[in-house]
Amino acid sequence: MTNNDPGKPRAAAPQFFLEPIIQQIHLPAGVAGALELDFDVRCFLAGGASGLVLIDAGLEGSASAIEQALGRLGAEWADITDLVLTHSHPDHVGGLAEVASKAPAAAIWAGGPDIPTIPSDTLIRPLSDGDHVRGMRTLLTPGHTAGHLSLLHDDSGVLFVGDTVGTTNGAMTRGPSQFTADAAEAERSLLKLSRLEPTRMIFSHGPEVPDPVAQLRRLLDQSVRD
Repeated sequence: MTNNDPGKPRAAAPQFFLEPIIQQIHLPAGVAGALELDFDVRCFLAGGASGLVLIDAGLEGSASAIEQALGRLGAEWADITDLVLTHSHPDHVGGLAEVASKAPAAAIWAGGPDIPTIPSDTLIRPLSDGDHVRGMRTLLTPGHTAGHLSLLHDDSGVLFVGDTVGTTNGAMTRGPSQFTADAAEAERSLLKLSRLEPTRMIFSHGPEVPDPVAQLRRLLDQSVRD
């Protein structure tokens, strides 16, 4: 709503915000290696004045958790303008069908090479390097999957890295090799992200860590020394 009354102060534009939706995954031994695995997966509601973006759709059955997050923001499904899928793995796209049905007006986006492998009855639009979605710039970061992408909100400096890298016990770690399509390409994507200077780095697996850029550069340096 526009404020046309010069006697009243103009309302400040909403600042960029993000709201995480965190789910837990348990993989029994034998599913992804000899050992059982327990880890979290995160999708995010993010936005500001230009719109509300859902980054990833989470696991199958994630709609109730996303709805709770919308409630925490005082928002509804109809407020979601866009859904950006960082990549095609089931813990990031499993909830797509239900989310698309609840937010039918939202445009759905993903990296082009991943789109054919994402089950969907709804149109998924391709993103290229440098494209923008509601103030967030697309950074193609293949390796984990062929079409994996990251997002940088230029104004705030918040960087969503998807599964290019994660955190465990306060330290930055590469993703498990069994879930990485091309390890060499993944390293090049990590190097690309390490050249940025974000204010925050947001991971799909694991919480934020202090000084993430320095941590990422040390991780890369260690691989060179090894």
